[in-house]
Amino acid sequence: MIKNTSSNAANKAFLYQSCRINAALDAISGRWKALIIIHISEAQNRFSLLKAVLEPVSDQTLGRQLKELESSKLITKTIIAEVPVRVDYHLTEKGKALLPILQDLSKWNDR
Repeated sequence: MIKNTSSNAANKAFLYQSCRINAALDAISGRWKALIIIHISEAQNRFSLLKAVLEPVSDQTLGRQLKELESSKLITKTIIAEVPVRVDYHLTEKGKALLPILQDLSKWNDR
């Protein structure tokens, strides 16, 4: 977390205003975010299911990445009042629109 008064915050604001691609890249940057989005799209949409397929990720990191994806409006979470309580994650329309872009980035990387 950077302070709002820091030069890093000022630089980030400048970059976001100058080029919207920076904000888009920031929304999907992070070691696990692309994989999380892909797995949620494939119905692995609970914390325990994501943790099982992303075995090396720590619980803390997975939770933080999910919160960041939610704040970027790429996923939503639904709390289901069962015993025990269940939380399901789903892609938003914005998140669904990102899937072909991730596929294109993967193809671009293979060049």
